[in-house]
Amino acid sequence: MDTSTKRAYKRSCFQGRGLFARWMDHAFFSILGGVCLFILTKSMVLSVALSLATVLFLALWDRRRWSRFERQLWHQAVKAIRRETWLKREAERIRQAGGIVLYPTPDKDELTGLCLRMGQGTEFHCFGEPQPDLSPLCSSLGCKVSFHPWGEGEEPEQKQVIERLKNEAPKQDKGQWRDLLRLPGNRYLMTGCLLLLFSVWLRRALYWRLLGSLCLLIGGLRVSFHRILKT
Repeated sequence: MDTSTKRAYKRSCFQGRGLFARWMDHAFFSILGGVCLFILTKSMVLSVALSLATVLFLALWDRRRWSRFERQLWHQAVKAIRRETWLKREAERIRQAGGIVLYPTPDKDELTGLCLRMGQGTEFHCFGEPQPDLSPLCSSLGCKVSFHPWGEGEEPEQKQVIERLKNEAPKQDKGQWRDLLRLPGNRYLMTGCLLLLFSVWLRRALYWRLLGSLCLLIGGLRVSFHRILKT
């Protein structure tokens, strides 16, 4: 995939957050972890080490998450292309044999209307699991409906898959920069609440409450700005 297509899919993978927003989150929580450790141990070395380790862990976690998401995208695209290839070939064969292809499968009212319009003796063909309630209805009107199990065509070329992913990539709107203000998962609010809760039992409660209040402030501002911009 090209850079713009990959960037669009990465936003979907990470709940609308771009690269800048993700690294801001990583930096915030790594520094927060280092500050918490410094309050407990008064060791600057351990605090810095924890912050660096947290950044590295979050970066590796994001990379693993994107790799799984990308593999899933590719698999779904390949499966869709193979099904479409088979569907076109099968539909052409049915039409050459004088049948009529119905896709997607109609409901009872739609099938009744088709039978009345096309007349008796018409043979309809659908794809997927057989629906027992449609066959008797079709027979009572003098027609016939057959269901064909799904199949798959040939393995597509890599170029076809890439082109499909590019065409189906999420479109970037002009206001997508506002996603930086979003708060997926309420991570800041949850962190602030946990810090305030733990401050009841932990030593140096004032520090924990200050950190918790900071998290709640950041989370509240991000949620408020996001709601204002959405209205």
